[in-house]
Amino acid sequence: MRTWITDTTRDLLDDPPPGGPVTLDEIAACTGITTHHLRAYYGSVDAVIADVTSGSTEPTRDGRC
Repeated sequence: MRTWITDTTRDLLDDPPPGGPVTLDEIAACTGITTHHLRAYYGSVDAVIADVTSGSTEPTRDGRC
């Protein structure tokens, strides 16, 4: 699940949706999970981005959006 979240977030950051910064709701929707489920893994967008940019999660596939 964490891989889906980070891959999807990476895709959203590479091609951001219009209307401002990426939100947890957008990440959850594009990943295909609820925001509540996403919060079990990450408490904020910054936490997801930190995981994506840390290099600890290399992309394994395209995100879901």
